[in-house]
Amino acid sequence: MALSRRGADTTALGGFGAPPPAGVPGFLPLTSGTPADEALPVKELAEAAAGVLGGPSAAAAFQYSGVEGTPELRAWIGHHEGVPADRVLVTNGALHSLSLVFDALLDPGDLVAVEDPGYPLALRVLGRSHVTYLPVPTGPDGLDIDALAGALEGGARPKVLYTVPDFHNPTGATLPAAARVRLVELAEAYGFTVVADSPYRELRYSGDPVPQLSTDSDRVVRVNSFSKTLGPGLRLGWIVGPPWLLPAVARLRANQDQHSSTFTQTIATALLTTPGLFDRVTADARALYGRRARALHTALATAFPGRIEVRLPEGGLFLWATVADEGLDLHAARARAHALGTDFGVGSHFSPPGGTGSPGRIRLGIGAVAEDDVATAVGRLAEALKPEAAR
Repeated sequence: MALSRRGADTTALGGFGAPPPAGVPGFLPLTSGTPADEALPVKELAEAAAGVLGGPSAAAAFQYSGVEGTPELRAWIGHHEGVPADRVLVTNGALHSLSLVFDALLDPGDLVAVEDPGYPLALRVLGRSHVTYLPVPTGPDGLDIDALAGALEGGARPKVLYTVPDFHNPTGATLPAAARVRLVELAEAYGFTVVADSPYRELRYSGDPVPQLSTDSDRVVRVNSFSKTLGPGLRLGWIVGPPWLLPAVARLRANQDQHSSTFTQTIATALLTTPGLFDRVTADARALYGRRARALHTALATAFPGRIEVRLPEGGLFLWATVADEGLDLHAARARAHALGTDFGVGSHFSPPGGTGSPGRIRLGIGAVAEDDVATAVGRLAEALKPEAAR
């Protein structure tokens, strides 16, 4: 028996390194992008499910539905995104959305502009298409538009640019409004498609909202998900795309899994169309994550006086820190952190092929550690990152 070339390929890009030990009592992971259990609307989803199951259309929720998603959910998403419902396709989460979009757009060898640092699992999805990469620096204000413009002026011709413009993973940065306008202008001038992935957009806990990349341009595709608001277990996301792209995405989808679960779409729609409920769920989540982010930022300053540089983001689930101790082996420090009962993301895991490697950088997440436990987790982190601990 023989695997296909894809099945046998064990060199897939993207990932967070070896997983931490499982089942350790009191383990406090400071790396997870998993939403907090307390932020998920479990009671509200249970009530919505009971309403669906006890209603006159219960059987319909267990039937097949359309490739693009149920009309009711597409209508809600379209209103939420400010686009007609026919510009929306419902998927099984953001990574599924990216897989469909990349499959529709990319051939082997195509050049893709990606953020450095960036989201490792998006690189993993891109790797399936055997593309080449144009790393673009990403800093405190998100994607470096000047650097991108310079590469384009120098002759680079990406077919796609992938970006996380809102509370970026891993840096937590948000791309300013003016930079978003300029990015779309560059896409139109140089003929590439911007794929904007915004799963953290609803999680702003300070500052003013920034408008999304405009879908008035046919060079913009927006991807989002309910994973960080209603829960990743629902496996529901969506694509907002231009009319020239969505038919191709729908054809690819029809040849794969046909459609997302009618049942989970119906439950989500019941919750989403209850007046004020989604706004309350997201407001509660923002308050929770804001407290956790501030607690983590304060604990880092206390535990690492002069040894760490980190900026408090305005939203999302991540803080991106620079460890001042030069020469510290962060991979070895992560192994020590596991033994001490915590975890963090090593910067090199977030750098694309040809990128900088993000030396001295670590990603810290706020989703999995309660506010009362943050100081304990940071104390363990500080012990793992002591220079003398490496000797």
